[in-house]
Amino acid sequence: MAVSRGVVSDAYAQLAAEGWLLIAPRSGPRVASSPREHKGVRPLYVEAAEAVRYDLRPGRPDLSRFPRADWLRSLGAAVRGAGDAELDYPPIAGTERLRAVLAAYRGRVRGTLATGEDVLVCLGAAQAFITIAVALGPAQVAVEDPGHTGIRELLRVRGLEPVPMRVDEEGIVVHELPYSVRAILVTPAHQFPTGVVMSARRRADLLAWAERRDAIVIEDDYDAEYRYDRAPVGALQGLRPDLVFHIGSVSKTLAPALRLGWLIAPPAWHERLLLAREGLDHGLPALEQHALADFIERGAYDRHIRRSARAYRRRRDALLEALARELPDATVSGAAAGLHVAVHVPGADEGALVAACREHGVVLDGAAQHGAHSEGATLLISFAAVPDAAAGHVAALIATARGR
Repeated sequence: MAVSRGVVSDAYAQLAAEGWLLIAPRSGPRVASSPREHKGVRPLYVEAAEAVRYDLRPGRPDLSRFPRADWLRSLGAAVRGAGDAELDYPPIAGTERLRAVLAAYRGRVRGTLATGEDVLVCLGAAQAFITIAVALGPAQVAVEDPGHTGIRELLRVRGLEPVPMRVDEEGIVVHELPYSVRAILVTPAHQFPTGVVMSARRRADLLAWAERRDAIVIEDDYDAEYRYDRAPVGALQGLRPDLVFHIGSVSKTLAPALRLGWLIAPPAWHERLLLAREGLDHGLPALEQHALADFIERGAYDRHIRRSARAYRRRRDALLEALARELPDATVSGAAAGLHVAVHVPGADEGALVAACREHGVVLDGAAQHGAHSEGATLLISFAAVPDAAAGHVAALIATARGR
C-alpha cells in the first residue's frame, strides 16, 4: 500500500515526540536507548555528539502536547473564510478580529480591562518588549534581580538601561526603586526565576510609586495561566490600565513556533506604539491570526490549557516526590505555578552541578545564569517536559550528578 511522504514524516515526528526516536541535525533518526526513559518527552534537536536524555531548561511547554488536529481545523477555517481583504497586507496592529478576541479572552481569564483598540498583536512577547523600548526611547528601566537575562539584553540592545532591583518574598522591592527610572518590568504572577507571587500590598505600592513618578509598569504575564493550588492571581493591568503594559503570548501554552503574542497598552500610548511597530515589520501573517481567533472563540484554547494544566500538575507533583526521595536535603521555592521549579541543593557548587547534570544527559539552568546569588546551588527545572513515569529517573540522574 502506498503511503505519502507527509504521513511518514508525521509518524516520525510523533515517535520523536513520545521519546522513541532521537532526531538530530544532519543525521537520520535513531532509536532511543531506553524508550521508557524518554516516553512523552518533547523532541530534542541537539548536536548528534551530545547525549541529551532530558532537556529541562525553563521556558517551553511540552511540545508533544501541541493540539495538531484542533489547530489544523482552525487554520483550515481561516483559509476557507479568507476573502480578498484578508489576503492583503494585514493591519500593523493585528487583525481586528484577533485583537477583539484577545481583549475579551484576557479580560475573562486574567482580569484585564481593554478593548480590541488597546491590543497590538506581536511576533511573540519579544517583539512586544522591543516595541515598548522603541516607543519609550532612551531611558532607565528597573528590572527584577534575579530576572530573565535574555529580556534584559534585548532591552539594552534597543537603547534602554536596565537597572537591577532586588526581589524578596513579596516581589520587587518598591521602596528601593530609584527616582530616575521611567519604567519597571515585573513578572508579578510568577516571578522568574524564583517563582514568587507579588503580594497584594506590594502591587499597590508599585502602582502608587509609578503614578507618583509618572512611570509605566511593564507586566510580563509569561506563564500565568498555570496555577495548581488555587486560581491564578489577576493581572496588574486590570488594576491600572492607564499605567500598565500587559504582555503575553502562546509560546508557553501552545508552541513558540507560532510566534504569536500580544501587548495590551494604555490608550495614551497607542499612537507611539503603532509608530514603533511600523518600523519593525509590515504586519504579521493574517491567516495565523484568524486561526488563533477561531481557536479561542470555539473554546479549543481553554480546553487545551485545562488538559495541559492537569498534566503539568501531575508532573510537578511526581518530580517533587522523586526529588524528595533522591535529594532529601534539597528544598523547593516558589508558588505551585508555571512550568518550572527552583530546587535549592545545599553545599553544591552550582556551575559544577549543572555541568555534571549535562554529562549525565540532563540539560537545565542554574539560577546564577539569571542573576541569583545564594549558598549552594539552585537548579531551574522544567517539569513540563518530565512525564510522571520519568520523574524518578530524572531525579536519580541529578542525584548521581551531585554525587560526582
